[in-house]
Amino acid sequence: MGLALCLGAWTADAARVEGLYQAEVEFEGERDEAFRRALGEVLVRITGRRDAPGRPEAEPLLSNAAAYAQQFRQPASGRLWVAFDGAALERELARLGLPVWGAERPSTLLWIAVDAGGGRRFVVASGAEYEEETEIRAELRAAAAARGLPLVFPLMDAEDRAQASFAEVWGGFEDSIRAASLRYGVDKVLVGRLAAEDRGFGRWTLYGADGAERWNGGVADSVERVADLYAARFAVVSSGTTRTLRLGVAGVESIEDYGRVSRFLGGLTAVESLGVESVDRDQVVFRVALRGEPATLDEAVRLGGILRPEGERSGRELNYRVAR
Repeated sequence: MGLALCLGAWTADAARVEGLYQAEVEFEGERDEAFRRALGEVLVRITGRRDAPGRPEAEPLLSNAAAYAQQFRQPASGRLWVAFDGAALERELARLGLPVWGAERPSTLLWIAVDAGGGRRFVVASGAEYEEETEIRAELRAAAAARGLPLVFPLMDAEDRAQASFAEVWGGFEDSIRAASLRYGVDKVLVGRLAAEDRGFGRWTLYGADGAERWNGGVADSVERVADLYAARFAVVSSGTTRTLRLGVAGVESIEDYGRVSRFLGGLTAVESLGVESVDRDQVVFRVALRGEPATLDEAVRLGGILRPEGERSGRELNYRVAR
């Protein structure tokens, strides 16, 4: 089972997920096999593909998994914890033609209405009132940890209940749910409706600025589906060569602004390297060596919430302004 991941604080859409390259697995004497299973869990999270451990391209990595371990220990009898070398893995994944999904990921707010029978009805919250609520939340968290997916549970305080009570969530009142979600500053909102005695079937809707997607399915499967959708948008497959584009940022008014912007851009998975081409007043133009497509970089920049699109946009040039 994957190690629970820690999430950094978010201010807009994205959350930075820590622990992507760590895993804890059962260990019963065959250390090489335990390293392989641990790396398999990590590959699912960092490629965004559920089938990554079974893909032929991944076999060179898995067969030599211990070589990529930076730290390992046995936290308890029969358990092995491993931290892998993220930079080395990313280089090898790029060489093998497998995608890499960085640590900046969309955060998803969950509104899940549960009819537990016997008159017990609730929305799964950050705290738990019912045993079923605790179990559902644990299932959601385990599925999210396995995929490196940041989840946010509502407080269900007086402010939430005024806009998104059980009745509104169960009835799928989109306007009420979107209004209640604004305070959480997330990228997407997942709404579910299920009966506690059958978590294998629920009705789900994923809301975002680009519309809504609907499906039926179980609790854990729905988290997996959300992770698949995000990975398809944000995971980067390197072509083996890099392309260069100009990225302009206006509104850089201080050294602190410059530092924040350059650290953010330099940390994006799609960015191979970053240099300054020119500075003119509050405008900085960066020259970016890019892995993958400009559209993937643009998606990641928008997700971060630090810059907002502005001005000319093309395959060779992107322009933004520092968000205030």
